[in-house]
Amino acid sequence: MSLWKNRPKHIAEYFGLRLFAGLVRRLPYRAALSLGWFVALIAHFVVRWRTAEARRRIREVFGDTISESRVRNVAWISMRNLAFNAVDSVRLPALTRAWVERHTDYADVQKVLDVSARGGSILVVPHMGSWDLAGVAGNLFGLPMFIIVGTQKNPLTDEFVNRMRGITGVETIPRDSGALRGTIKRLKAGRLLTIMTDLRSKTPGVKARFLGKEANLVAGMGMFARMANVPIIPAVVTRRGWTRHIWRVSDPIYPDISADRDADIARMTQQVMDIFDRAIRAEPEQYFWYNKRWVLDPLEPADQMPAQAAAVKDDGTGTA
Repeated sequence: MSLWKNRPKHIAEYFGLRLFAGLVRRLPYRAALSLGWFVALIAHFVVRWRTAEARRRIREVFGDTISESRVRNVAWISMRNLAFNAVDSVRLPALTRAWVERHTDYADVQKVLDVSARGGSILVVPHMGSWDLAGVAGNLFGLPMFIIVGTQKNPLTDEFVNRMRGITGVETIPRDSGALRGTIKRLKAGRLLTIMTDLRSKTPGVKARFLGKEANLVAGMGMFARMANVPIIPAVVTRRGWTRHIWRVSDPIYPDISADRDADIARMTQQVMDIFDRAIRAEPEQYFWYNKRWVLDPLEPADQMPAQAAAVKDDGTGTA
C-alpha cells in the first residue's frame, strides 16, 4: 500500500515516530534521554496529556497517605520515565550485551537463567521502569525469549515497530487465532514468554486484589502456565537516575496441575500481583499511571466473552 493512501493522522504519526527515532539513535544515550525529558515536559505541563487522570489514579491508590506535592511529583516522574522508556525502545535494535552490563544491575538475571535451563517459563513484568528493556536484555543474556504482539490501529507505525522488534532478535508471534497453540508449543520446547499482566481485561477474566481494589485481569498468564506446566517468574525493572536499570527477580511460581484449574490460575495471578503491588507502593514514581487500560477501571459490559477465550484475544502482552 502506498504511504499516501493512509489517513493523514497516521502519516503524521509515522513521520513523527521516524523523526524521533532518527534523532534518538544518533545521539549519545544521555543526550537522547534529554530529548525525551523535553518531550515529557511539554506533554505533562503544556499539553497536560492525561496529567489530571494520572494524579487521580495515584490519589485513588494512596488516598491521604501522601501529600498533594508528592502526587504531582509521582505523576511527573512517571511521565518522564515513559519518555525515557520510549527512548530505550527506539534504541533497542542497537543494544549490546556490553551496554547492558554497563548500565544495568543484572545479577538477578541468573535466577531466570537457572529456571529456564530446566525448561520453558513465563517472565512477567509490570509497567515499571524501562519495561521494554527486559525482553531484549534477557535475549542478550541467552534467554530464548518470545513475545505475543497485537496489531496497532496505525498500519504504518505497526510495520515500523514490528521491523524494529525483528532486529532485536526477540521472536514475535502475532496475537491471532493461532497464538494459543503457538505459545504452548514454544513453552513446551523450552522457550521463555515475556508478558505483562497489570492491564484491565476488557472481558470477564481473573479477579485479584491489586492496589487496594479488585482488578479484572487477563487469564492468559496463568492459563499458559497450566497448559504448558511451566513456572511463572515475576520480575520488576526499575530506573535509577537517568541511565541505570535494576532487575529484581522473585522466586518462580509453579502451577499445581492437581488443583482446580480456575482456582490455580487465580492463586498464581494473585501471587504475582501481590509482588507487583509491593513494588509499586515502594516506588510509585516507577509505575506507568497513564495507561489507557487502567487496571482498576470496572469491567465493560458490552462484551461477555469467557475468560479462557479472552486470554488469546486479549493476552496482556503490554499494549498501553
